[in-house]
Amino acid sequence: MADFRFHVPADCFIGQDALYKLPLVLEGGPERAILVADPGLREAKTTERLVAILEGRGMQLITFDDIAERPSSAAVEDAVTLARGSRAPLVIGLGGIRALHVAKAVAALATSDASGETSVDAWMDGEPPLRQPLPLVLVPTSYRDPFLLSGGLVLTDARTGGASFLQARRGVETAVVLDPNALGGMSAKAAAAALLDGAMGAIEGYASSREGFLSDMALKEAVGLYIRALDVTIQRPEDPQAKMDAVRACFLSALGLAASSPGLGTAISFAVNARWGVPKANLAAVILPYLLESLSRSRPEKIAALAPLFCEVDPEEGAAGAAARAVESMRTRLGLLKIPSRLKDFELPLERLVETAEAARKFDFMNFLPRTMTVDDVFDFIKTVY
Repeated sequence: MADFRFHVPADCFIGQDALYKLPLVLEGGPERAILVADPGLREAKTTERLVAILEGRGMQLITFDDIAERPSSAAVEDAVTLARGSRAPLVIGLGGIRALHVAKAVAALATSDASGETSVDAWMDGEPPLRQPLPLVLVPTSYRDPFLLSGGLVLTDARTGGASFLQARRGVETAVVLDPNALGGMSAKAAAAALLDGAMGAIEGYASSREGFLSDMALKEAVGLYIRALDVTIQRPEDPQAKMDAVRACFLSALGLAASSPGLGTAISFAVNARWGVPKANLAAVILPYLLESLSRSRPEKIAALAPLFCEVDPEEGAAGAAARAVESMRTRLGLLKIPSRLKDFELPLERLVETAEAARKFDFMNFLPRTMTVDDVFDFIKTVY
């Protein structure tokens, strides 16, 4: 067995009202920060709460929330200019995946000088930033981010409209705060889709060719928590236990994926989201049962090991039978949610999804799939889901 090395330097705070501990995380640190916030949080007043908490302790915040309705690389460019101009020594990301990834890019790029030494376009073209990033605090408000602890991020390239996977320095995340009270503002159906998205990433990491003993333990537990939270959400959308399970699942999934890797479903959902604007969570809900079927063929023993988390399984049943039960159980849950079951339901033109297959295959983490896939293989999978 190869030597094992694992390093996640981020301080992680998980629990009810963990948001109130953020001043303790920053105690003795900078007194000024740029806050990259999801504009969709205004109604839930999550941004307002965070600003009140930090400004109440004397911190000056510069809020940047112009990240909707445009490519995320354009938002990064403007936010980096703001961070450099204000000389903010700290970046805080608050929101869903898009806001967190924009914040991560800003932290990585803001320490480069404004002469074009490193720009977001140059990074997407293969020239990563070389200087030490700014300290970065992430406060997720959704139930998932496969790259929360691994330095990874996905941006939409404003020049092409396609998705670009970037790898910041390992350890770019200084702190992560997971508070179930910050996971608000979503409908029951949207929350369920986000849970399915989180479960998809965890399942991919569990079946990845990069998996190991740590990722197996963390990701198997994460899948169980995601499914339990999903079942509670379907029955009792406002049950606080579902949010607590989701927060723990989000952390364990991020921990496991930092040692393993997401896979095909994650790549396709990011690529479609960037090009066509379909919410990533909705795409994951459609892709997941087909992905489970595919993994049942390439890694039947892995999906069989997860099957008891989805449904009752006969101990005498073989791996193939147990895996099939897991797939059927997932389809039953999706039927209860009454959400789209095919990509064509999003009015996507099949002939244009070849571009999606090409973009998805370019992501670095696609090299760790359970089996090697070409662009044609990825497109064949897309056609199956279509």
